[in-house]
Amino acid sequence: MDGGGHLEWWMPSRPEPLRVRFVAFESTASYLWRLAAVNGRGADDLLGDIGDGGHGRKALAPHLAEVYLSRPALERLAVLAGCDPRVLQRALPNLRDPLLLPGEDPRWQWPWAPRAGSLVRACRLCAASRGAGSSVWLAWPDPWKVCLKHQRWTDGVRDEAGGCFDLASVPEVLRAHRRRLLLERRFGLGGAALVADAFAITGWWWRHAPQAPLWRRREQRAGLGIGALRWAPMLIYPEAVALARVLLGFERGRRSGLECGGKGGEAAGEGDGGGRAALVEQTEALAVRAGVDAAIGRVPVAEWLSRHQQVLHEAGELVLFGTGRRREPVRAAVHMNDAPLASIDGRSCLPWQWTDLHQRI
Repeated sequence: MDGGGHLEWWMPSRPEPLRVRFVAFESTASYLWRLAAVNGRGADDLLGDIGDGGHGRKALAPHLAEVYLSRPALERLAVLAGCDPRVLQRALPNLRDPLLLPGEDPRWQWPWAPRAGSLVRACRLCAASRGAGSSVWLAWPDPWKVCLKHQRWTDGVRDEAGGCFDLASVPEVLRAHRRRLLLERRFGLGGAALVADAFAITGWWWRHAPQAPLWRRREQRAGLGIGALRWAPMLIYPEAVALARVLLGFERGRRSGLECGGKGGEAAGEGDGGGRAALVEQTEALAVRAGVDAAIGRVPVAEWLSRHQQVLHEAGELVLFGTGRRREPVRAAVHMNDAPLASIDGRSCLPWQWTDLHQRI
């Protein structure tokens, strides 16, 4: 200890003999375990070179929890990894500045739940292409992820399938995912908010009619269990993205009204009765096509309309897209403080968590 009673920490002098390649969006814990394993060390041993985790604290497996570091601990890990700390921060999302532990001492913590997002298994083919094994875990906003390159759906469930599902039997899910990515790239946070709301509405439908014929047929084609919540986001994905495009059309219509002299704030909803009627008609058609009763289909849409009455005064900020620019659709005031990296569930303005079976909706 120094004279003030603080532990003195020595900076590691050289990198580990063997390095591991980064996997995009990998969790810090997953990377630490891989770096330790390839060098014949235990994760606890490696952590001892990085900082202090408190008396008796041990490393947890990366599928169970995420580890968070202070800046001095990050600097020590960078030495062991043989790279600049900024490279680590770009590669491992939970090492970025907002998530670093405070203080000037090198230390680490293993909270039982990630501070942001979820732990999701990486696509095994993606991991293999980076020279990694099958147990690579990602820090991802949502509890599931789509790999377009290898047509895989992964989540955080530990099972014999390795949390990985081949989407070849449900190509419409892959098409929907591509359309979602395009929509979010073109329309920025406004588009992402509409995708989140569309998932919440479609999820509401699924909770009230999980055996709707379209979803049941998709379930059977994919060989999935009946009505399993785990697979529900996959089952409703095409309808959710189709609904997001309907919501986008409605909000773009409101934007056009504002640009032609309409008002923001409370007056934004005035004079768009025709647009509302068309929205309700189109969403009912989507619900009925899935096999959901039209009366059920209307309920969450009415709630969405009530929450989107007030809009931001701007008619839509410019969003970079390729070599050109697009304007966002009108953004409802309720989405004003949406976090760019929030999960789909966390970004929705609707008051229910349809994936929480303990919540009655």
